Amino acid sequence: MKNLCCIALKMALLLGCFSPFLIACDDNDSEGPSKLEPIAFSEKYFDKLSTPLTDELVYSKAVYLKRNSVIQSIDVANDGTIYYVQIAGTDQHQLNVLRGVPNETKPTDCMVLEYFGHGTNMAIEETNGETYIWMGSHGNKGSDGEYGGSQTICRVKYEAGKVVQLAGGDIFHLNGTRNIHPAVNAEKDLLGIQYSKTVSGVNSRFFVVYRLSEAMKLSLTDVKLDALKYGGETSSDIVETSVELTVKAKELSQLKPLYKFAVSDGHGGAVGELSFQGYDIDEQFVYYYEGIGNDNKVDTSSKAYVSVLDKNGRLSARKEVNAIKDVEKLEELGLADRGYMEAEGIKIKGNAMYLGFASRRMNGNSDERLANVLKYTNN
Repeated sequence: MKNLCCIALKMALLLGCFSPFLIACDDNDSEGPSKLEPIAFSEKYFDKLSTPLTDELVYSKAVYLKRNSVIQSIDVANDGTIYYVQIAGTDQHQLNVLRGVPNETKPTDCMVLEYFGHGTNMAIEETNGETYIWMGSHGNKGSDGEYGGSQTICRVKYEAGKVVQLAGGDIFHLNGTRNIHPAVNAEKDLLGIQYSKTVSGVNSRFFVVYRLSEAMKLSLTDVKLDALKYGGETSSDIVETSVELTVKAKELSQLKPLYKFAVSDGHGGAVGELSFQGYDIDEQFVYYYEGIGNDNKVDTSSKAYVSVLDKNGRLSARKEVNAIKDVEKLEELGLADRGYMEAEGIKIKGNAMYLGFASRRMNGNSDERLANVLKYTNN
């Protein structure tokens, strides 16, 4: 009877009868809409997303990273230092993880992660005087040469100048998932996993949250990964290789999640309408970030939205980021000269929300890709 109910709910979803906000059923990652009311969410910093761009909102601007390519995600350390992730231009197999203070024009501290994936979401964890990078790992090379479909996540110590291949440090796996991305809230002992999966023809984004301390205590086990392809880049010493690896990893499916839900992706409704650009987590909420740039068409504006989904998968709040809609003000403040501001990375730190943006600006004959961070506070 339960299976028949889930099938009926899936069919209703495909016919557009339900909201795109979903909660997973108990078995096989099936989904059905939650009957619960959304948990109330109210923060002054969130309300400020409706305000226009001002100099006070700009935490860091016009930062040129190691290569002339856009950022993929960001995080901010307790002392205000920014960590950026960018795909290394034509070296699609490399992710540059750079560290710099706000407004540092060209940060030099850089760690390189090879064959990890796309870098859609990353997190830093500061503990015992060290900083650890959490990132999707064991990425797969597609027919276009780009990397994605990460099968694991890893927690690797940040060391400027170091190169790590495939994965490093502590490796985590979640049975039956691909294209996984981590989020960490160490202060509240939370580890988030986001992965994509097609359910009855609908691409859905699942969000699972565990206790970070429980994940770290898991014993290592042998995990056989699905076949993956990597290597063959001109700057790489590794020829293109297709392998089925067995790795030592902590298997997250052994843990009971604090909560788990999914939303449909790009199938109408509010959440998922634009490109997914990252997320962050709290005890009761997931902060879902999406957006698109304006392709340097000054007569249109870039778009970005932040949605707050509660632990039951219901929409508690959603706002558009109005600061990036003013093309003239973006140029005046030196962020972008033609209005291109693509959402790339979100972090919640105490009573503040940090939003990352990739921008473009001409420097002579060079069309430079730059990194920017806006900060919204309760003050």
